[in-house]
Amino acid sequence: MAAALGPEPRQADAVAFFRDAAPRVVIEIVRRLPARSVLRLRSVCKALRDVASYRALLATVHLLHPPQPLICFGLSACPDRYIQLRDYCVEALDLRSDTLRPVFRFTDNEYYDDIANAEGLDAPPIIAFGKDSIQYGEQDGDGGDPRLTVHASLDGLLLVSFINIWYVCNPATRQWAALPDLSDYDVIGLYAHVSSGEYRVLYHIGKDDEEASTCYYVLKVGDQVARNIGCPISPEATVDVGLDIGLEPASLSPPVQLGCYLHWPPQERQGYHILVFDTETEVFNWKRAPNPIRNGRMQLLEMDQRLAMSVSKNGKPSLELWRLDNYNGDIWFQVYRITIPVMRMPDLHYIDWFPHVVSPQGDVLIECENKLVLHCDRNGNLLQKFQFREEAPLVRHTLKETLLPHAIFLAPKPDDAIEPPFFQGL
Repeated sequence: MAAALGPEPRQADAVAFFRDAAPRVVIEIVRRLPARSVLRLRSVCKALRDVASYRALLATVHLLHPPQPLICFGLSACPDRYIQLRDYCVEALDLRSDTLRPVFRFTDNEYYDDIANAEGLDAPPIIAFGKDSIQYGEQDGDGGDPRLTVHASLDGLLLVSFINIWYVCNPATRQWAALPDLSDYDVIGLYAHVSSGEYRVLYHIGKDDEEASTCYYVLKVGDQVARNIGCPISPEATVDVGLDIGLEPASLSPPVQLGCYLHWPPQERQGYHILVFDTETEVFNWKRAPNPIRNGRMQLLEMDQRLAMSVSKNGKPSLELWRLDNYNGDIWFQVYRITIPVMRMPDLHYIDWFPHVVSPQGDVLIECENKLVLHCDRNGNLLQKFQFREEAPLVRHTLKETLLPHAIFLAPKPDDAIEPPFFQGL
């Protein structure tokens, strides 16, 4: 019967529903829909074509959609060994429904060494992406496979790279801005410059060259040339924060921005202090961590607009989640102590595994060497397991989807700009 009515009556029903539904009902629908689906609502709902109503809906999406962990993995796209193609995938995990949703997915050549080339196993070139200048395998430095890498996530934006092409993009709206090749540097963060509304990339060079001093650079998204800020340490810093040693890349140790300050998880090279970058004055300082953990991994989160930190160890069932209750006084409060019941989880027996807290509610994701990702709640109960086919996935960043406009996408792109391939498979 519904099919016989055709698309126009169904569209009219949708318009009538959103016009007459209580605000609470609309909010409950919006919070359950991916941002892309909300974006399409405007095409079927005349009530949302009003600019004010649409802007209110976009703001609602941003407020109601919680951050979702990102899972990065790859798999063979073609079973024929003479056409060796690979899918590069980034998917978001909705912790409420335990469902995975593609954020990026595209197909490209795998990397081949000289032996494979000599045996005639070259994959046919893919020229649709326009990436003629790419040198495969250079990014990893060891001749390994090229990877799609998520370097940072902020305000619904992702800083991503594939080989030597770099972009800042909003996967929900498919908007993007190209960056210069940053493969030779250590990119340590993407941040919002509050006073100007700009987005900027922070990176450093020189830590691996004994004859060169480590220098930090700020690149405004949209520019092609970065600005050297030297190695700026606040006069108020009372300890050596190890700026001359440099920081781990943001792809391995993601920072968290609160207000005008960018924070990095404690690292050995910083004496296990929390390094802080003032994005307005462009100087570094430090804060105390809740306690010095020298054989575990620490990850920063945002919790009720305050800084939080999870502490976990490889193969250990106990995890901690701390919240910074007094920012200026460095007073931390332990919110949760989570215990994983390993004996009741056969999937964790006789393998290497690593757990980490991924939400302020205490959700735990466990990465396993057998290509499993387990989702547990803060009481240690197993909620879901995800099996991946070919390689162990990486879980490090979260994405808070947004449909709010970003000024960085308003500037016209140059004629020779290469559109990223990341949206191909969606």
